[in-house]
Amino acid sequence: MSGELPHKALDVRNVLWLLSSMAFVVAPHALRLPNWVGVFFGVVVAWRAWIAWRVSRNPPRWLVFALTAGAVAATFIAYGRIMGRDAGTTLLVLMTAMKLLEMKTSREVVLAIHLGFILVMTNFLFSQSIPFGVYMLACVWLFVATLVGHQRGVGRTPTVRERLVPAGMLLAQAVPLMIVLFLLFPRVQGPLWALPQDAHAGLSGLSDSMTPGNISQLIRSEATAFRVQFDGDIPPYSLLYWRGPVLWTFDGRTWKVPEFTITGSQEYARAENPVRYAVTVEPHGKHWLFSLDVPGTLPRGTGIRHDLQIRSIRPVDTRIRYEMTSFLDYRYGERLPAGFRALALSFDERRNPRTVALGRSWAAEAGSPTEVVNRALQLFNAQFTYTLEPPLLTSEDPYDEFLFEAKRGFCEHYAGSFALLMRAAGIPARIVTGYQGGEVNPLNRELLVRQADAHAWVEVWLEERGWLRLDPTSVVAPNRIDGGIDAALGPIGMIPSLIAADRLRVLAALRFAWSALDSQWNQWVLGYNVDRQRQFLSSLGLEITNWKDLALWLTVATLAVGGLVGLGLVLRDLPARRDPAVLAWERFCGKLRTVGIARSAHEGPVDYLARVEARRPALAKAAREITERYVRGRYGEGLSKREGRELLALVRRFQPS
Repeated sequence: MSGELPHKALDVRNVLWLLSSMAFVVAPHALRLPNWVGVFFGVVVAWRAWIAWRVSRNPPRWLVFALTAGAVAATFIAYGRIMGRDAGTTLLVLMTAMKLLEMKTSREVVLAIHLGFILVMTNFLFSQSIPFGVYMLACVWLFVATLVGHQRGVGRTPTVRERLVPAGMLLAQAVPLMIVLFLLFPRVQGPLWALPQDAHAGLSGLSDSMTPGNISQLIRSEATAFRVQFDGDIPPYSLLYWRGPVLWTFDGRTWKVPEFTITGSQEYARAENPVRYAVTVEPHGKHWLFSLDVPGTLPRGTGIRHDLQIRSIRPVDTRIRYEMTSFLDYRYGERLPAGFRALALSFDERRNPRTVALGRSWAAEAGSPTEVVNRALQLFNAQFTYTLEPPLLTSEDPYDEFLFEAKRGFCEHYAGSFALLMRAAGIPARIVTGYQGGEVNPLNRELLVRQADAHAWVEVWLEERGWLRLDPTSVVAPNRIDGGIDAALGPIGMIPSLIAADRLRVLAALRFAWSALDSQWNQWVLGYNVDRQRQFLSSLGLEITNWKDLALWLTVATLAVGGLVGLGLVLRDLPARRDPAVLAWERFCGKLRTVGIARSAHEGPVDYLARVEARRPALAKAAREITERYVRGRYGEGLSKREGRELLALVRRFQPS
């Protein structure tokens, strides 16, 4: 005997519950994966529902095998592999569909439910936000409810309430143990092991190059770039320049990070006014981190290049948090090595000839590099307009077209043309990309920096002064630096986003509250790493020095919580003895015991009734009515409150003699 129920024993409604639960958990994947995956899964689910509803036969094995082979082949054709986040998830969705199609036995139903739990986990490879977590919790609840209904077997199908309430109670009982395991289970440094690169596809953020137009596209995104918490007051808005990739090489149109590494140490001639802060940066798949100028202490696992760009040893594939110290009052780079000077002066003289000629004319006429810088700033201040929607620069000489024709642009236009003018005038210059400003959440004093705060500025090198930050955007649109992109663009023609909605106080307050909650979620749930765990345990007075101590405390806590939950269940079940059916049966058996018909411990109600009827036929009618009602109350559909009172009344009237 295999113990498996035949196909005909599978309850139709239980199968439909399972299919509905599967549809809920696969729905987010259908929006992320290729369209044909969702269509294939939907067709198979509909096919399986028709089989269950019509009590039809499952498809033959050869057809299931052919569809399975086709699904594997289609996955390989679509991705070029069957491993990886996207390819692996696609294959799992398709194989789950095939399991649903061939499902015949009770055991296969349970297996399909467990596949559903695995699909829940794969969803978290794509998103770990609070709303998505709530949605996945609802999916888990549905699968547990499906399992509850399935374990009832065939016969009377449980109602929705009879499924969801026990499932909810099971989940609630598991919460304490889940919390203990989450807090005490040893954490592993780093992201998911060997997670392929496609797990980070589509991450928005800065790149290692800048062409006119790319940052203005980035700024249309309201996605979070990183969050900052300061120790003390937040610096003035105009000082919040968050340094990212530094661009040195220029081919006439595009500025890029050099292909070779900019190595070497950098000494500060002056470093004062320190500010300490912690940054929680969203994953972007690159190595760079962000800091205020100029960085002091470095986070663990990072390095700093000669151009002050901080880089992580590993790609930022997961959300990370690091602490920094920066000096807002500084001077550095008074000595410029010959190699760096040559790199900071290089440009293609065949491109943008009018811009190059203008820069060289300033150098010939001006008495000092400072005068050249001032002329460039005056040019931008007098004739140019700041806009997020500049005209397309289609010529081979984009900066000539911008400076002498369009005269309307965004930060990358001003930074790129300013740096080229400086190089043409013989002044070393480079472009720094990153973010400027941020939005302060009044609820937790956290600075939220979005992709909409992306920015580019210029650093020039002057004799005896070193590298100086110059932001040509500040002379065209000073509000951009003092108040952010919203202040610069104004409400007319502004990008469609929550920026406009923030003018309503209620919506702004709700957004700040959500941002604060999301920050705590990021720090204490998604960001609960080895350091956070050690910090939490230290706050409890537990100094854990090795994994053995942690395993010991995990075992103790698990047993303690499990014992408390078990005790609670026992105490909860104690009132069941006051069940009217149980109480009536005990009184009924007690009355019969007084006349010499005691029920044996192993004797069930039906056998006991048979013995009573054999020994005292006069009591048979009343005893049968009481026994049948008791059996229905305890082992059947149950008794209503009125029926329970009626049973107790029957027992009271029962008087054996």
